[in-house]
Amino acid sequence: MLHAAEAAAAAGNRALFARLVALCQGARTPALAAFSMPRLTKRELEVASLAARGLTNKEIASSLVTSVRTVDNHLSSVYSKLGIGARGELVDLLSRQHG
Repeated sequence: MLHAAEAAAAAGNRALFARLVALCQGARTPALAAFSMPRLTKRELEVASLAARGLTNKEIASSLVTSVRTVDNHLSSVYSKLGIGARGELVDLLSRQHG
């Protein structure tokens, strides 16, 4: 499985890479430790968490005292880093990560 994750990462297939890493969550080997989900900033994590809970971008902006445009930018960055394209995929990914 590690070789498949390496191949996915090398090919730039972040979605497949993320899925393979998720399947290996229980395995903690030195080789696997070198591979991890892309790092999100603290703010990206906040925005992603609120979006996954069902808040609209406007509600997220209000909650974090920022603009809707900034929330849009954070979500775009999150989607890019995680190799996903929509809020539904974000919800699925976060629910799998947090069981």
